[in-house]
Amino acid sequence: MRIAVADFGATLQAFEVPDAAGIATDIVLGHDTLDKYVAADACFGANVGGYGNRIRASRAMIDSKASHLDRNEGLHHLHGGRVGFDRKPWRGAACETGDALVFHRVSPDGDMGYPGRLDAWVTYRLTAAGALEIEMTARTDQPTHCNLVQHSYFNLAGGGDITGYIARFDADFYTPVDDDLPNTGEIRSVAGTPFDFRQPNLIGRDLLAASPRPDKGPSSGLGYDHNLVLGARKADGLRDCATLMNPSNGLGLALRTTDPGCQFFSGGDLSGTIKGKGQCPSVPFGGLTLEAQIFPQAPECDHFPSATHSPGQTYRHVMIFQMFHNRAVPPS
Repeated sequence: MRIAVADFGATLQAFEVPDAAGIATDIVLGHDTLDKYVAADACFGANVGGYGNRIRASRAMIDSKASHLDRNEGLHHLHGGRVGFDRKPWRGAACETGDALVFHRVSPDGDMGYPGRLDAWVTYRLTAAGALEIEMTARTDQPTHCNLVQHSYFNLAGGGDITGYIARFDADFYTPVDDDLPNTGEIRSVAGTPFDFRQPNLIGRDLLAASPRPDKGPSSGLGYDHNLVLGARKADGLRDCATLMNPSNGLGLALRTTDPGCQFFSGGDLSGTIKGKGQCPSVPFGGLTLEAQIFPQAPECDHFPSATHSPGQTYRHVMIFQMFHNRAVPPS
């Protein structure tokens, strides 16, 4: 296994894993050069923040005070704004142990509308057990909202589309979205819906039925772009999140996380006009995201898990991507 991480956005630029036949496969979408990352808006591999995902009307309440965040998706706030953490340089270094890279950046008070200085760190570590561990931590000097999200697009074959992959999510509920794509504030059961992946299912099975607005075409929310509500933490502090398998090359991954939700995005908005590594076009459904997170719209929904982060606290978000081959039993 090998990873490459760029200082720009603390971006996971490459993640090479041997498939079941031992062939090295780069399983994340991205670009070959820095200028392509700067010019693109797909967040390939980046760590997004201060708040990953959407906040309706770009308004977030903290201690009865409204923070007016940067509007970068119509009236709404997405992934930290126009110049969020994914658009900023981080300071990176290799750990002395040789198995990890750590990145740090400072977000000043008022950056994209967020109150308080936020010091953020992200650590990427490869383990002898065949996993990639990502740990995100942060500290602030004022009450603020913090939801750091890793935004890699996965393609377990290194190319083609992902509709033939088999996915399972440990999620009994999901949070619906409206035609504008922000969450409505509801929590609904997945039973009898296209979001029921409690048993392994083909991603392409109910792709169109899951679309928030399929009549408006691929650039307007075709396929999955929804937050799934994960089960309770286990004794080790992690939640089971997702298992993803590619039947064509026998490669799979299982994700566990500390966070309560996961944005499953099936890549319907990807366009052939976006040229990825080796100048290959990023076709619709050419990659999917597994964005472990606090729920979208949480700053305005008291019944959602809190995203408020206060001085004296340490924000911590862990994701563990355990790789396996289909001939093996997927990790439980």
